[in-house]
Amino acid sequence: MEINNLSVYYGDNEAVKQVSMPIKENKVTAFIGPSGCGKSTLLRTINRMNDQIDIARYKGEIMYDGVNLLDKKIDVVSLRKEIGMVFQEPNPFPKPIKTNITHALKFYRTNKKDMNEMVETSLKQAALWEEVKDRLDSSAHSLSGGQQQRLCIARALALKPQVLLLDEPTSALDPISSAKVEDLIIELKKYYTIVIVTHNMEQAARISDYTSFMYNGDLIEYGDTSKIFTNPNEQRTEDYLRGKFS
Repeated sequence: MEINNLSVYYGDNEAVKQVSMPIKENKVTAFIGPSGCGKSTLLRTINRMNDQIDIARYKGEIMYDGVNLLDKKIDVVSLRKEIGMVFQEPNPFPKPIKTNITHALKFYRTNKKDMNEMVETSLKQAALWEEVKDRLDSSAHSLSGGQQQRLCIARALALKPQVLLLDEPTSALDPISSAKVEDLIIELKKYYTIVIVTHNMEQAARISDYTSFMYNGDLIEYGDTSKIFTNPNEQRTEDYLRGKFS
């Protein structure tokens, strides 16, 4: 995936300003920066979630397998199957655990046998199967916060996406649950391209291969995570990582 000269507007406000960067296949790319800098806006633009906001508009392009994802002819439903998303707060449906996985599959005419296999496969991929396999008919809301978030990840994986977008997926979780999700992300990049928004600098350093630092809608610096965190090119990046502004 390649983001080229992308600007995102909410009315007259330019929230993302001519951002260009690659998103590397089977790697974890972290978007970091202070609140309101455009990280989540950029993330949500990749699978067109901002289309739901009437005053949102775009300039530039996001190229994916030779196709501009911002083209108005794109089937957004198919796009979101290909590029899944998990949000900050765990948001399982108020339904049984199993139904949380199968609900979306029904829209793709999946037969019952395949559905059962996909439920097990996606829960295993999300490192949740062993914890819930004996209570698939229990409410998803009976799970802990960390389990609910992994269920949401499993729900996204059931559609067999190529890219997984994670918007601060551990910010509402305790440290133990956060660690499980981080371990899961590292495992999943073997099979998926992952983009994560995080305010947790230690988390970005632990799990990402590439890091983008954004400030006031601008992409200040992009590169290998190890270099960004140890020897950034930009003074503003270093100041942010050292806690000199937030």
